[in-house]
Amino acid sequence: MRRARACLVVLGCLTGCASSAPAPPAHLGRAVAVLPPNNRTGDPLLVTGASVLDRYVRHAERVTVADVLLSEARFQLQENGFEVAERHRVETALNGRVPESPDAAVELASHGGLKDLVLYLEIRRWEADAPMHPTFVIVGLAARLIDPSTGTVVWQEDRRPTPVPTPGEIMVESAYVTAARKVIADILAPLQPEPPAPSKP
Repeated sequence: MRRARACLVVLGCLTGCASSAPAPPAHLGRAVAVLPPNNRTGDPLLVTGASVLDRYVRHAERVTVADVLLSEARFQLQENGFEVAERHRVETALNGRVPESPDAAVELASHGGLKDLVLYLEIRRWEADAPMHPTFVIVGLAARLIDPSTGTVVWQEDRRPTPVPTPGEIMVESAYVTAARKVIADILAPLQPEPPAPSKP
């Protein structure tokens, strides 16, 4: 009972700290390359389980929260109507490196020949309230949509550490996945691609 009340208090307090993102610009183009997220927590944030491996990284030995965020961001943008660059193309362009800042994202994307908008994600906090039966994961995440040709940030959101409910999860790894799906869907939902040019008669 005490734990439940404490959780409600924490949820209430932290929810009030959530930032409201500005409306994205109307003209974002149609193509986006999703860069591998930068995990700044100091924790590898490992996610385990065959079902997760099958969904996110086939034939991989391990899956992390960053892997889940990357795949979910690609999925969400495609659902929104964007043309998302192939994952292999992005990995080749970055030569296996992970950008450690928005400036580094611009440098790596430009050097690798990525000319479309790039999505830079930064994990600032990722912490479950308990190792077993977690009821929420506190997530702090930054997102930047950047034009690598100019270095201009065309859209951004900074999600302050806020609890993401994970009801019914038993293991912390499953809670991580649930939180990642919810956060990415929430952050990227407002983004819409520029309408296609009207065909000439």
